[in-house]
Amino acid sequence: MQGPTGFEELRRLLKQGADFSKEVVGILQERSELEAVHAKGLAKLSQRLARAAREAIGTSATAWQEVATQLEREAQLHREHCRHRHCTGACREACQEAVCGPLRASCEAQASRRKCLEAAVERRARAVRERRALQERTKRQAHQCARANEQAQGRALEPRSHRGTRLLTDRDLNKLESKRRKTEGALGKAEGEYYGACMSAEQARQEWETLLFQTAGWLQALEQERLEALRAALARYAQHLAHMAPQAQQCADCVQAQAARVDVKQDIEEAVRLRGTAPNVPEQLLPDFYAEDLSSPMQPQRRREALERLLQLLQKDLDTERRGKQGVESLAQAFRESPRFGDEEAQLRVQEKLQQLRQSLAFLEASRHKVQCCLAGLEGQPRPPHPLAPHLEQRRDRQASGQGRGLAQTVLKIPPWLQRRSSSTEDAEVWDRGSADGGTEAPPTPSSVEADQSEPEGEPQQQTYVNVLPSRCRALYDYKASMEDELSLCSGDLVTVHSRAEEGWWHGEKDGHWGVFPASYVQELGPEPG
Repeated sequence: MQGPTGFEELRRLLKQGADFSKEVVGILQERSELEAVHAKGLAKLSQRLARAAREAIGTSATAWQEVATQLEREAQLHREHCRHRHCTGACREACQEAVCGPLRASCEAQASRRKCLEAAVERRARAVRERRALQERTKRQAHQCARANEQAQGRALEPRSHRGTRLLTDRDLNKLESKRRKTEGALGKAEGEYYGACMSAEQARQEWETLLFQTAGWLQALEQERLEALRAALARYAQHLAHMAPQAQQCADCVQAQAARVDVKQDIEEAVRLRGTAPNVPEQLLPDFYAEDLSSPMQPQRRREALERLLQLLQKDLDTERRGKQGVESLAQAFRESPRFGDEEAQLRVQEKLQQLRQSLAFLEASRHKVQCCLAGLEGQPRPPHPLAPHLEQRRDRQASGQGRGLAQTVLKIPPWLQRRSSSTEDAEVWDRGSADGGTEAPPTPSSVEADQSEPEGEPQQQTYVNVLPSRCRALYDYKASMEDELSLCSGDLVTVHSRAEEGWWHGEKDGHWGVFPASYVQELGPEPG
């Protein structure tokens, strides 16, 4: 939520446009009041309008620059006929009612609507900041409880006192055991509160992001409405000039010609080109538990048990989210097959909910992958592959009180294929499968790694045959199928590849069994002989 975003640029663009519209209203108001005044007044207005239009962009601004030019020409006409009035009071009143009134009303209505929209976004943003502040507080509390629990665990298992000169009495042992149970319970409660705060913060961030995209669309519609109002005011102003004295007819023709060149769509595209920012990369703050930091003091067995409990918790939530996603996808499929089943707003709500579920699954998948990598590090095994791994970034809070290195904070930068516009059925199926890492819950086995390292030196390691089918490949690691259409692999198995799908999944045959398998688990050998 820090740094410039497309939404902030859109807000600035709308404010600049509103200021420009207000300036135009003021100019036209004064123009209607100075209809019969000396040419000096018209010359000043011409200069003001030229300055205001220079700051704006698009064909609408160009048209109003032409208006400034024609005002100067009209001032010259008034200089030539300074003793004559070309507009009566009725004409001035008609100009004010036909041009200034509607444009001023449009500006005031838009200001009120824009204020309400921006206030709603700010409330959501404030909620995100508050929940992330709560997340940070509960995180520190959880880590403090974890350290206290580690100390209590160590003292409870130590048979002697700190001086090592006398044995502890039963009473002392009971006190240590009571303290150990108390700190262990406090740790469980603190970690539960921290996990709940993480989920609450992520939900608030998703709601804020959804409202942000909706509000951006509404603000763009307001900007288009503002430009339409300016174009209508310009046309009415040109019509007003056409009713002035014949000496001003040439000015009216020039303004009308420029008004005909106003293109609202082109102005919007120009604003996007000049003020557009780079695509926003949403960030998810993943939970970082004490046991995940391998540099922190903790008994290995307790660390392993804590990580396994985290895996169970994450897997439970993953299963729940996947079931919910399947239900929403079924509803979306019904909408696609029967468009009249739901109106456009209902279909949009389903797509928004589906997108939130995808990001929630990414949040949980990335958290689970982190824990799996920690377990792999404890076992001395390589990190398991995962499509979200390249998008994970770990930071440390250097300002955390009492922490030398600061608490770790893992951030998932949501990849483009999981962001708002990746809503196709094909993408959803690939994500549900778990992508080409196979969706395993543990890294490749040591035996499979040793089998991979024992390959003959003469055999190529990086050769691919992407244009030759069918081809052969050898399994480097064990892979257990998790879906009916997948193919289980054992290290050393030979598989015939018949097709290669996107996202790293291949389709092949092994011992008469057909299915898909992750390409990262195999090594290509060459084309199928014969």
